[in-house]
Amino acid sequence: MDIMTIVGFIMGAAVVGWGIFSSGIADKLMNAHGIVIVLGGTIAATVVNTSFRRFVTGVKAFSDIFTTPKTPTVDESVRMLVSMAETAQRQGGIMALSNTDPAFAGGFLKRAISVAMISAESRETRAILEEEIRRKRLDVQEDSNFYRTMSVLSPMFGLIGTLFGIIQTLSNISDPTMIGRSMAVAISSAFFGIGLSNLVFVPVANKIRLRAVEETLVLQMILEGVIDIMGGKTPHLVEMHLRGYQLIESGGAPVARAAKA
Repeated sequence: MDIMTIVGFIMGAAVVGWGIFSSGIADKLMNAHGIVIVLGGTIAATVVNTSFRRFVTGVKAFSDIFTTPKTPTVDESVRMLVSMAETAQRQGGIMALSNTDPAFAGGFLKRAISVAMISAESRETRAILEEEIRRKRLDVQEDSNFYRTMSVLSPMFGLIGTLFGIIQTLSNISDPTMIGRSMAVAISSAFFGIGLSNLVFVPVANKIRLRAVEETLVLQMILEGVIDIMGGKTPHLVEMHLRGYQLIESGGAPVARAAKA
């Protein structure tokens, strides 16, 4: 489980809940008007805005942020690649790595070794795998954009709900007993729209983007490690090269090729 995601949502819910109940407005906010218009309208507009496949992957991406990332860490990847470099050095090169773990890095390591064996040329291997990394990054970026779109739409539907409430207020302006209720409906719609945008949609979009950045870093590092092994570099040189990616992970100086990806 991703502790940061879970703790963040709990903290956000606690702060908003405390604000609602401490101000004594819980009964005013909990109305179907605001919830249906904001949530229903946002989902409806998002459905129009996307394809069925992208909608399904976007919903799945939301559940994924609560789980531990499947992408290995930089340190785990370095150890794996150094071990593979040692095997290649002892047993005659890249062809000795056919039994690579097929599940490591979501299968990308196995894929990289297969491409290297088939192409037998580092430039072609790099071109194929960099394109694969780029497409994978773009695919995840679309999941992030899915929630960014919802973060823009929900406040707009909150505004629509507010306008409905204001119209209701004006239509009942001669009845003072109805004005307060109508305004509560208007303001609650804005509350739901802004709250969903800032406490759910924007954080989820950023979390998906962050994981995509971390995954891209690891995949690019695996690519570089496989290219090094193809070139016959010693395990020590492979490790020295790949350890530079830990500087990126910890906020150090960036590597140009990794930044480009």
